[in-house]
Amino acid sequence: MKRLSAAALALSALVFGGSVLAGNSRASSGAQVSYICSAVDKQFIQTVSTNMVQLGYWSDALQSHDADPSVVIQQARSEAGQISATDPEDRTLHATRDLLTSMFLEYSKAVSASMKGNDASQHMQNAWRLANSSHKLLAGAKNGLAAQGCDVSPLLQSAS
Repeated sequence: MKRLSAAALALSALVFGGSVLAGNSRASSGAQVSYICSAVDKQFIQTVSTNMVQLGYWSDALQSHDADPSVVIQQARSEAGQISATDPEDRTLHATRDLLTSMFLEYSKAVSASMKGNDASQHMQNAWRLANSSHKLLAGAKNGLAAQGCDVSPLLQSAS
């Protein structure tokens, strides 16, 4: 359980750390990308930020045995549902929404597998991959979204 919780925290860091690489590759390709920053985009950013903090809390609680794995599974699924219920207009944020929803679900599957005594590594690897992809998207869009009024820095820092 401790390794799973530690992996979840590291996953969060990776989600928001790997985005820089994707952003640099998109910027160097010379492609012109336009960004949108509507009220629903700002709501998405706030929702994700809150849910990443909650994931960290529940991962810590799981690691310290202060939370039952079934509660952590339920919370991760709930957080996935909250993120999925958002509808950002910006296409990068929309893609990020889908990746993060899947990441939360994979994390819940990893906790479930671990709780049942099964190997959780495949689900954690999937969660890491999804986290990394979403981080790359966010880091690549950071400056463009900021220019439109959307600051994704809290998302990039929440996992550090």
